[in-house]
Amino acid sequence: MLKKSFTVLVGVGYWGSKILEKLVLLDLNIIVLESNSKTLSIYKKKYNDKKCIFIKNFHNLKKLDYENVIIASPAQLHFQQINYFLKLNKNIFVEKPLCINFEQIKLLKKKLHNYKKTFMVGHIMHHHNGFKKIVELKKKNFFGKILYLYSSRLSFGKLRKFENILSSFAPHDLSMMIALMKKAPIVKNCSGSKMLNNKVYDNSIINLKFSKKVNAHIFVNWLSPFKEQKFVIIGEKNMLVFDDTAGWDKKIMIINKPLIVQNDSYVLNNKKISFLKTKKNDALLDEIKYFCKCAKNKSKPISGIDESFHIYGLLDKSIKILKK
Repeated sequence: MLKKSFTVLVGVGYWGSKILEKLVLLDLNIIVLESNSKTLSIYKKKYNDKKCIFIKNFHNLKKLDYENVIIASPAQLHFQQINYFLKLNKNIFVEKPLCINFEQIKLLKKKLHNYKKTFMVGHIMHHHNGFKKIVELKKKNFFGKILYLYSSRLSFGKLRKFENILSSFAPHDLSMMIALMKKAPIVKNCSGSKMLNNKVYDNSIINLKFSKKVNAHIFVNWLSPFKEQKFVIIGEKNMLVFDDTAGWDKKIMIINKPLIVQNDSYVLNNKKISFLKTKKNDALLDEIKYFCKCAKNKSKPISGIDESFHIYGLLDKSIKILKK
């Protein structure tokens, strides 16, 4: 057995390749596990001068020393792979969606009840400086009473065959809403369309309720001709638009005292629009650093199984409504 301690990365597809870049940047000893021979060969050539070992199957892991595992494989493989590493008592970071089936997540929650190692799910917005700034504003009562929340996450692809648009896009926005409101909402209703095949939804709108007077909605679509990632907070005092496709100097737009009365009716106060400067950061890099820190300190991550249980429970209810 090698004396070095490695971090295992399972899968170097679209998102896994981005994670590999960050692991190399952090100068970690890395084991890349990828079943596709062609993909494995590409990254083996690209990182042949780095501290990486490239393997094709789980059997080869038995010869190596590692404590931390990052799972970035296709979502339909997550449950099986998580269980494999749980039995070995490893620190585990799973990219979203956690699992395809909510029944699998229920089983994981039971298994993780007394788990001593770190278990974390990749909800990257917790580590985005833009959203961190919004959380700070909420703590300072910047919005006053929040009246409504909504988000839109639209793009043209990447299309999935096994996970639908809700599991793929909506976890980000649900994690942000729950973090701000400090509780999980209930699902009022949900609608969506299957346009490319009869197995997965390509767009969806979820209507949520946090309390009697606070509602929210999430719109997700991977067949949009343009990219849009907006998170909107409408408060009594101020209104905020978090546009993650904009530059760092324009990501957060604020409207102070948004409504004024003119001619016995409400109009938007355009003169009070300003932009809040936010320090640029690499959210994925910071997320991986955070996971390593939690694993080292044996601390509980923000996006653990409890948060995921709420998020994917809501998505499960939404999907059941759609199927009806």
